[in-house]
Amino acid sequence: MGYTHYWEFRKAKRGTTKQVNQTYFDAVKACQTIVCTYSQANGGLSGFAAHTKPGTYGGLKVNGSRENGHEDFVLRETFKLALDNNGSEFCKTNAKPYDVVVVACLCILKHRLGDSIVVNSDGDSLDWVKGLELARRVLKDKTIQIPATIRRRIGVIA
Repeated sequence: MGYTHYWEFRKAKRGTTKQVNQTYFDAVKACQTIVCTYSQANGGLSGFAAHTKPGTYGGLKVNGSRENGHEDFVLRETFKLALDNNGSEFCKTNAKPYDVVVVACLCILKHRLGDSIVVNSDGDSLDWVKGLELARRVLKDKTIQIPATIRRRIGVIA
């Protein structure tokens, strides 16, 4: 076992495939910005997304470095590829320091993709606050929220 985040991509509604593909692409690029910003400020990340300019690769792969790493957080290059494996994905971070980046990215994906993704976690809303703050600060977007599917606890920022 271990502290894990889960997400499932849902097939785009009829007539929205092109829009969802573009939204997914933009969300992955925003996640790359989060990864690069965090890596430059804090270090401690591995994977190609941590050390390249956003947009260099189509997808995203990041982990913590050495003992601060656990499993890779991976986002595929396109929404169509993200739907592979029935769209179900997970990343076991064991709550290591890079978890904040994974949480920030999952907040961004849910914010941008809406009903096209379902996000869940072994953690609750208080465990997600630092990731939410990272996403909001880097992207300068106070409308990003912790997904409603994450268990709520008192003390969460709105």
